Amino acid sequence: MTRNARTMDQALPIADLFAADATTDAAHASEARASEYLTTEEQLVLAGARAGNPRALRQFYEAHQSQVRGHLYRLLGPDSEIDDIVQTVFARAFAALGTFKGNSALSTWLYRITTNTTHNLLRQRFRRNRVKSAFQWWTDGRDAHLHSGRVDVRGEAERLLQRLAPDLREVFVFYHYEGLTLQEISQILDKPVSTVGDRLTRARKRLHDLVHGDA
Repeated sequence: MTRNARTMDQALPIADLFAADATTDAAHASEARASEYLTTEEQLVLAGARAGNPRALRQFYEAHQSQVRGHLYRLLGPDSEIDDIVQTVFARAFAALGTFKGNSALSTWLYRITTNTTHNLLRQRFRRNRVKSAFQWWTDGRDAHLHSGRVDVRGEAERLLQRLAPDLREVFVFYHYEGLTLQEISQILDKPVSTVGDRLTRARKRLHDLVHGDA
């Protein structure tokens, strides 16, 4: 065996060690990201759910189903199919657990799946009937409405939201109801922050016009 051949033979294990170190570093980076966004309990449930453990899948569902259902209700209003849509969202989430990289909160990831699941449905159900009388929490007339004695203010607010175009409504709901930042909404919708901000501004203007009878 030549000296060069012996050198190559000796170098191979070292290269393997470097590759192993790189893999370990990547795994540690992934774990660090997960620990940044997920609690220890969430990480354990997630690991079990990825392994197909029925109890972990049930825990995952019970921990997040109210979030998904509430978000769907705000986007769709009262809907006879909401139970089926919730099941669809979680079926897709369970199927995609292996792709979750841990670089966001689980709630943000689920918002994205929920939005993608309902996006086309929202467009199909866009209601064009004008709302002539509606309550608005976010306007200067809030106190007057609160003291008017009306008992259906929440229902009127929900009907008002249905008057928005779907792409404007989803941004408004994310920001004002779910309390997400523009950056988080940008990640969920896969849109630039500038686009999200523009939609939020347009949604506010549209709602203002509806409340004050300018549309």
